[in-house]
Amino acid sequence: MKKQNKKVPSFDSNFYLNLQIKTINNRIKANHSERVYIEFGGKIFDDLHASRVLPGYFPDMKFRIIKKLFKNSDIIFVISAKDIIRKRIRGDHKITYDLESLRLLDNMKTQGVDIKNVVITRMPKEGTTPKEIIDFDKKIKKSGRNTYYLDECVDHINPNKDWSTYNINNFVPTKKKYVIILSPGGGSGKFGVCINQLYHEMKRGIIPFYIKFETFPVHDLSITHPVNLAFMAASADFYDLVMKDPHDNKASSYNRDVENYELLHSLAKYFKKEGRLLKNITSATNMGINVLSKSVNNWEEVEKEASAEVGRRLIRHKYEVENGQEKMEVLIRVRKIISLL
Repeated sequence: MKKQNKKVPSFDSNFYLNLQIKTINNRIKANHSERVYIEFGGKIFDDLHASRVLPGYFPDMKFRIIKKLFKNSDIIFVISAKDIIRKRIRGDHKITYDLESLRLLDNMKTQGVDIKNVVITRMPKEGTTPKEIIDFDKKIKKSGRNTYYLDECVDHINPNKDWSTYNINNFVPTKKKYVIILSPGGGSGKFGVCINQLYHEMKRGIIPFYIKFETFPVHDLSITHPVNLAFMAASADFYDLVMKDPHDNKASSYNRDVENYELLHSLAKYFKKEGRLLKNITSATNMGINVLSKSVNNWEEVEKEASAEVGRRLIRHKYEVENGQEKMEVLIRVRKIISLL
């Protein structure tokens, strides 16, 4: 009997994992920094969106990368106070972000990655601390972890801001060369934490570097490629927009990274000596490391699945709008995205 050939997955996760780690390490070695902040965007476990769009993608890909880098890393976990207060729901597990955060922290601990520091961002500027935040803080401390707070103002994108206002913010002490920043999902305020940490590091005379690791959007694919459109549909509630990088016209980036780059560039100029490595970052695209397109074996299937993902998002948001769980603007946005396929 003739042996059947095993089907090659559309996406080669093992190749991607090894290449991504190699590329991150090469970027770090090239800059000779005293401390490197690596921001991990998206979901650490159960990245079902990426698994659907890229058949063969490991749902825990980011955790696998983190675990390989963890021996030389401190990790800071970030969650938004707004998400806790409004009881934001994670779409796939249907649990609130505060419970999801506790689940992730415990899950990582059981797999050998024990995170000790949790930052709660976007805290209300005035008034008493909401009960939801107090309760979450107690649960974090009961688990043996530390909590830090970051005010709402830190997350505002304003390259011309008075940087000295950061003096009043909490700084999370780190000892290791690599500091990984992660969260339960998008919009948690990770970059605000990175900027705050970088400010305090440079104020102390440290020369830091910054890397953004995000699966989507894919820089070397067009804005209207189905993979990038699927990303926009998946983040429609954040109004994320894939766009040309204004400092690298050949690359696709997205609005929040473009804004974040301007803020990072402004901070680098504020600390002329300590910010010299940050100045080497020339664009929003250059902040990140993305080797995803090199790991695709079957583009036809990937494009098909990405298009189907946009359709699924349309159905989901239509249901949510009808049941009062989502704004009509989000549904309208997904309808515009699907028209570009």
